[in-house]
Amino acid sequence: MKNVCSEGFLKSASGELVRKHCYVKSGKRACLLASGLAAFLSSPLLAQKPDTGRHPGSSAARQSATNDLTAQELRALLEQKRFVEAERRIRAALVRDPKNASLHFTLGQVLSVKKQYSAAQRELETANSLEPENFEILFNLGRAYLFAGDYAKSELALKRAQALKPESPDALSALAQTYTAQSRPVDALELLVRAHKLAPENTDIIFQLGRISMSQNYFEDAIPLLESGIQLAPRRSDLRAALGESYFMAGKADKAIEVFNQLVDLDPSGKSYASLGLSYRHLGRFDQARKNFAQGLKIDARNTVCLFNLGYIESRQGNQVKAEEYFEQAIKINPNYADALMELANLRINSKGYGAKRQEEAADYLRRYVKIARDPAPGYYKLAMVERGLKQFDAAQRDLSVFQTLSKNTSPGPYPYQHLFDYLDERASLSARERTQLDLTELENQIKTHPGRPQDLYLLAEAYLKLGNVDDARKTIAQLDQTSDEDYRMQGGLGVLLARYRLYDDAIRHFHAAAKANPDSNDVKFDLADAYFRKGQYPQALQAAQSVSADGQKDDAYLALLGDIYSHLGDSAKATRIFQNAITRNPDNDQYYLSLALTQLRAGSANEAETTLKRGGERIPASGKILWGLGVLSALHGDSAQAAEQLGRAVDLLPEWAGSYSTLGVFYYQTGQYDKAREVLSRFKGSHSGGLDVNRIEQALANAPETSAANAQPLPPAARQQFLQIALSLADRTL
Repeated sequence: MKNVCSEGFLKSASGELVRKHCYVKSGKRACLLASGLAAFLSSPLLAQKPDTGRHPGSSAARQSATNDLTAQELRALLEQKRFVEAERRIRAALVRDPKNASLHFTLGQVLSVKKQYSAAQRELETANSLEPENFEILFNLGRAYLFAGDYAKSELALKRAQALKPESPDALSALAQTYTAQSRPVDALELLVRAHKLAPENTDIIFQLGRISMSQNYFEDAIPLLESGIQLAPRRSDLRAALGESYFMAGKADKAIEVFNQLVDLDPSGKSYASLGLSYRHLGRFDQARKNFAQGLKIDARNTVCLFNLGYIESRQGNQVKAEEYFEQAIKINPNYADALMELANLRINSKGYGAKRQEEAADYLRRYVKIARDPAPGYYKLAMVERGLKQFDAAQRDLSVFQTLSKNTSPGPYPYQHLFDYLDERASLSARERTQLDLTELENQIKTHPGRPQDLYLLAEAYLKLGNVDDARKTIAQLDQTSDEDYRMQGGLGVLLARYRLYDDAIRHFHAAAKANPDSNDVKFDLADAYFRKGQYPQALQAAQSVSADGQKDDAYLALLGDIYSHLGDSAKATRIFQNAITRNPDNDQYYLSLALTQLRAGSANEAETTLKRGGERIPASGKILWGLGVLSALHGDSAQAAEQLGRAVDLLPEWAGSYSTLGVFYYQTGQYDKAREVLSRFKGSHSGGLDVNRIEQALANAPETSAANAQPLPPAARQQFLQIALSLADRTL
């Protein structure tokens, strides 16, 4: 799959520059936080008199809290960046008014600015539980997840915010950032085109749209967009840097150098000199390039682009010792600088003393390279050749197979002007199914023009699965198997794709093929164990899990899966021990509390399960999963009113989880509240959540009596056990 960060300022030597320009990475995070703080200071949640009709807590309690900390005082503290004092004052106010959504929201923002993202999430989650479906809360919660790297949760929160304000450019932009981080550039571009139409003078959106267009090789389309941004904000250095890169990648080197010289005048930083130096280097003007890289290092001695490129020039001019010094300096500062790893490997491969030790060092550099490189194909080839020299023939064959697959995915060069944004604007007007159908048609045409490219076939299979066309997906995957049966990465990737669509038998077959090609891959063994678990074959899942290496068995995700396996095998003691240890290590992870509680429920210990969930609720009061578990227990205790409240709040907090709707719907159905069950089904259908057979549920409700029970009655004792089994089954299938 394509990397959504920029394909580069000259892909052979600019990996570091590319990573720094990726919009969601740390280089932009401070700017995003600053803009978020500015938006927050104008937020209605900072109003001095909160809307007591919407916020929990009495007006008297709110007045008591704001007597000590008024909105004006808080705003002043934040504008002066006195965040420590602001946090202290807010926490003091929360002691007196712990259910004040505005205060929790404000504290979450302060913690985000201080980069304490986990703590910020807890406060914003609490604010969301106190005031569900508030745009400001959901928007900032989504951003907190984004900065913390929890992209799945970020997407869900931002989608809910965007549903409340479909025409919000900020929500569209933030959701696009999340899609970018998830390697979904087309989805991100569609949102940004909409955002740009709504806010054509927003230069942050222009930059973001330009950068992602560049990442997909649409440099010619990016140029006029970035030029328009510079007209609006002539002193924004990031826009000018992106414009220079676009000119260069479009083959307009002289124009690129002109723009980069302007950039140096505007922002004489190490990064600016590195950009100008790269232009000269790729034109073969090494003396001018060296001068700019040296100047960049004077300003920023840790600029790895300058260090790398000085090493590159030295190596091409035959100064291997000096080149190695520069490359090693770059790696010391950034161990994941892919191009420097490759160059260090080349130096060892090409050295006169090419003995076993130098071969091992080269292999080590190349193994690191293939894990992080945007285009790992040459790394796999060189690694295979080195492994042959070391007489590691099985490893050499494995890596050569990977290279053979990757080498078929020819990379297109920069595209000519494509009217990209007009196309995306038209595409955005289509339904999700129509967009998938359009993608399918385009992929089929592309495969006719360039047959046999594994990446295209993979995407075609995925498109078929999205449309529910399993037979054609299997035929496409069979084509991939013919050409990539010994490529463990492709076989493992196909297994993950098939498991995502619950085709577990097919997935398991591909995981076995991947394990055969690479018996040492812990990732493949974990995925195989998970597929067996999802299929309900728990002994096989345990056997696969136990084959993971000792180091791999220390991973939290592995331990959580192992705990679930033991729980379903009836070994509650081992499962309990695993989840209790997980809670000790990760006391704010609500999934571990729920997993432990479900283990205790399967063992018949409802009281212990309730204790676990209440302990988790004290730590994470805004957890939809914990509320769901408590709702199930309330139903088992016969407290239908409380069960309905808790299960309903779980749906509010986790509207994307199909299991929350299902459990509430089943509860209403079993207590004779058919109208409410129908209403829950209607909400589920409008939520775009997946994972349920809606037709079967509609049929069952159609056969239900028209008259509903006036009040929630306790579940009969016999029905309670049935309800528990349904809830456990839903958790297995949908969590």
